Amino acid sequence: MNSSRNSPRDSLSETLRTWEVTPPADPNFRHQVWRQIGKQAGATWPAYVRAHVAAWSMAAALAMGVAAFTGSAVARSQARADRNAMVVTYLTDLDPRVQAVLKP
Repeated sequence: MNSSRNSPRDSLSETLRTWEVTPPADPNFRHQVWRQIGKQAGATWPAYVRAHVAAWSMAAALAMGVAAFTGSAVARSQARADRNAMVVTYLTDLDPRVQAVLKP
């Protein structure tokens, strides 16, 4: 029973070991490769951007959105800190008893 199990495996292994693939050669392969290289060599930065305008527009919009959100958050934080400083100054100028508690 064991020899019958190994027989198909051995023949498959032998078949795979002797198997060779020989694809037909493409006579225009080199010409096509050099033509593609020539196309890429002639490309300029503005041509690249024009060809990928949608992706660059999306990247610019994303960068502007992130900058706007970050700037807004920083401005809110600074305004809150300024307001707190003004409140402390105002209260300490009005009531000397508060000076002991609020003064930094």
